[in-house]
Amino acid sequence: MKKLFCISLILMSTLLSAQKTHRTNYSGILTIKDRSPLAFEMELTVKGGIVNGLSLTGKGTADETESDISGIYNRNTKTYKLKETQVLSTRSEAGLNTFCYINMEVTEKGKFKLKRYEGIFTGLFSNGDTCATGEIILIEKEKLEKITKKAGKKIENQQKKESKNEVLNTKVLKEGDDMYIQWNSDKLTIFIWDSNTEDGDKIDLVINGKEILNDFSTTKKRKKIKYKLKEGKNKIEIKAKNEGKNPPNTSRIELSDSKTKYPIITQLQIGKSAIITIVK
Repeated sequence: MKKLFCISLILMSTLLSAQKTHRTNYSGILTIKDRSPLAFEMELTVKGGIVNGLSLTGKGTADETESDISGIYNRNTKTYKLKETQVLSTRSEAGLNTFCYINMEVTEKGKFKLKRYEGIFTGLFSNGDTCATGEIILIEKEKLEKITKKAGKKIENQQKKESKNEVLNTKVLKEGDDMYIQWNSDKLTIFIWDSNTEDGDKIDLVINGKEILNDFSTTKKRKKIKYKLKEGKNKIEIKAKNEGKNPPNTSRIELSDSKTKYPIITQLQIGKSAIITIVK
């Protein structure tokens, strides 16, 4: 008798566990061909595979509508089959017989943080005629808020980082001009390009006596060069090898230490140079 009582308790416990109520909020979009995506939210309660809840379509718009929604959830396939049954409230002034009730089947996709529900839906008028078809994607509202918050924080940090960067006024260097820059980093990034019409300008780039570029044709595509500076003075020489089709030889140069950008334009005759001295 005692053994039978224990078995009964186990069965009851299993049954109660199976009937556990689970409530989840979802946010997502409805995609209809040739129409703009429509915001869609659901608040679902699942008990023993039976689903009841509310749907919210067009949140924040003049057609925002809250509807009753019901259906089933298959734990094995992790699939919802749901349909809107009646309008509970709406901002729309359209007649209720013109409302499009959503019937959907969505299945869990992805893993971990990327877990979501995807599927198809059919919209039906109250008389059963089809009014729309499309795709639907949903994600748990709590997860979506975390992702949105994380993305917003990332953008904010990037904006703060960018706001610390300083871009100085453009300096024009001609024959014999020298430029001195006080540098705090041992790293130097140089960008070289032709911001005007590409006319075949060619230059040599020499840093601390070492030829980095020889007979280099400047184009609208920026050439990127990274260089490790030595202690003290570092001499950068830009020499014109020709004057292209539209004299003088003109190049755009940008020096950067990741925090400060030094934009420079060189305007040189053939064989002439401009010198930039970086003091570290």
